[in-house]
Amino acid sequence: MERFPGKVAAAVFAAAGMPCVGKHMGVTTEEFMRRTSSEGLMDCKMLPINNNHGAGVAMIMGPNFLARKNYQQSSPEDLALAKMLVRPGNLFMEDPVMKDASLLTDTNYGSVKKVYVVAKADGSSTEEMQRWMVLLSPGTEAEEIAGADHAIMSSRPRELCDALVKITNARQVI
Repeated sequence: MERFPGKVAAAVFAAAGMPCVGKHMGVTTEEFMRRTSSEGLMDCKMLPINNNHGAGVAMIMGPNFLARKNYQQSSPEDLALAKMLVRPGNLFMEDPVMKDASLLTDTNYGSVKKVYVVAKADGSSTEEMQRWMVLLSPGTEAEEIAGADHAIMSSRPRELCDALVKITNARQVI
């Protein structure tokens, strides 16, 4: 979106970290970690990693965390699939690119219309945290999906589809 803002009719963030202009990319991850106690991470594991940019930390989501925080409204089959697909996810907390507050500009990224889909039953990223991200980007619209866990596409696929159609129709995108 920073490089080609004219090609994006609307950016939709569904229970996801949404970066904002004027703050570094990792601010949402840092805030999530600040708000989440070690008990809240349950059986997740932090794994030290090394990559081209130096040392970092990856998180491996534990099966209990997935069941109780991310997929608690989803089908048992979707939860089982998620458990099979778990891989370490780099948090990019120390990545110099992620620390660059000037990476996203108001002229480009800031000009793209944004819609945040709030998952009202998300156990990992609270509704308060999701709304905090919306407030960081003035002009961002919010759509709510009641009963949606962190994996909106599996817990409330019909409602997500309806929200995406509504967002599309509001912009007359074909």
